[in-house]
Amino acid sequence: MTDTLPLVSVYIPTRNRSALLRRAVDSVLAQSYPRIEILICDEASTDDTAEVVATYAQRHPGRFTYLRNDTPQGACRARNRCIEHAAGTYVTGLDDDDLFHPQRIACLVELYRRHDVSFVCSRFRYFQEESQIAALRGRSYRVVELHATERLALPALLYANLAGNQVLTELSRMRELGGFDEAMPSWQDYDMWIRLADRFGPALRTRAVLSFVDDDRSRARIRNSSKRAEGSERFLAKHARLMSADQKRNHRNIQFVIGGQRAPLREIVRNLSLGGYKSTLKVLLHKFFGRAIG
Repeated sequence: MTDTLPLVSVYIPTRNRSALLRRAVDSVLAQSYPRIEILICDEASTDDTAEVVATYAQRHPGRFTYLRNDTPQGACRARNRCIEHAAGTYVTGLDDDDLFHPQRIACLVELYRRHDVSFVCSRFRYFQEESQIAALRGRSYRVVELHATERLALPALLYANLAGNQVLTELSRMRELGGFDEAMPSWQDYDMWIRLADRFGPALRTRAVLSFVDDDRSRARIRNSSKRAEGSERFLAKHARLMSADQKRNHRNIQFVIGGQRAPLREIVRNLSLGGYKSTLKVLLHKFFGRAIG
């Protein structure tokens, strides 16, 4: 019975985070779904990452593929290398500091097979200490709960990345689109979800929390860097043809949010977006109350 299930490829880019990588890999190995291959692309790590992966590969023959870049080429290139070597029907990703709920892949595969959509995803929860998500990780969802879903059509996705940083889709679709855009300094995931929805139609998100994103502020993160602002600018230029005037205004306000700028009131008013009201509210809060933008 297990052999008839489609294989799912999980790609994990990593660099000098062997302890966190163990945690991420263990969350994949704990999946209730039985047919999974794990592809790890090592971005020139100088710690014991290679030895850690070798130990896993020895314990789980045939389930691991280890790739290494001798010089760092960026997480986007690492993901694409994994996609190039993957053998699954479906593909999904995991950052080396994040975690899967044990039912994540089983749920997403079932959702994808039941619906004609471009990709499927789940809600996620940020955490800084594992104790913050212990109850959610240990929760066992009933089938009826897993099928409570939200449709993510392209117009909604063009306002904001409602899918998060990981989805599940067909490997062939990722390859058809050329993988992640390595010219993007950030927002590569959001860019890919837009291209999937534009090419293959609406997506589906389960309301269950099946993914956990490490929000440890002590480590360097793209969302805390200038790369995020540059990625936003490139995203807007790349997908402007798909956007309405209201969506473009929303993304200009998002750029204010990313930069933490106290934008001139006339600029905020000019970029007022009805569909993207949350971004407008964030800009106004920072403008008048100096509140930190998250």
